[in-house]
Amino acid sequence: MGLDFKELLLLRLEIEALNAEFAYLIDHDLSEGVADLFTVDGVYGRSTGGRSVGREAIRESYKRRKSGGPRTARHVFTNLRLTPVDDGRVKGTCILTLYARDGLPPHPADPMVVADYDDIYERGDDGRWRFKERIISWIFERDDAASPLVLGGAQEKR
Repeated sequence: MGLDFKELLLLRLEIEALNAEFAYLIDHDLSEGVADLFTVDGVYGRSTGGRSVGREAIRESYKRRKSGGPRTARHVFTNLRLTPVDDGRVKGTCILTLYARDGLPPHPADPMVVADYDDIYERGDDGRWRFKERIISWIFERDDAASPLVLGGAQEKR
């Protein structure tokens, strides 16, 4: 997929905006909208095995998470690297530094996890980029780190 400089720049801005929206929705207690950032058959999973497949399964994961009570989080995405695959798909990686604790703020400013996200982005018929697949791999973790988000119906630490 040969893109010129302007096309690559626009692609990067659109994918960065998608990642920013993902973080914003979760961090501002609007996680019911996260599923809409995925394709209808999108996959959200962990490298350790848990997978939610499809918007409804992803939406259900966030409903279960929200039922656990207040949680404070800030998702900081950096080091976005993109590789165009074809006209409708792009592979990407980025690093997440996550600050998260149960309850209302303020909390100590120690990261819960530093993780890699491996993504496949797909452009829809409406021209919007969405996650076709988003897989998280924890690289560093705080001693008490545990994800409250159940993916695929099975609770797991990561």
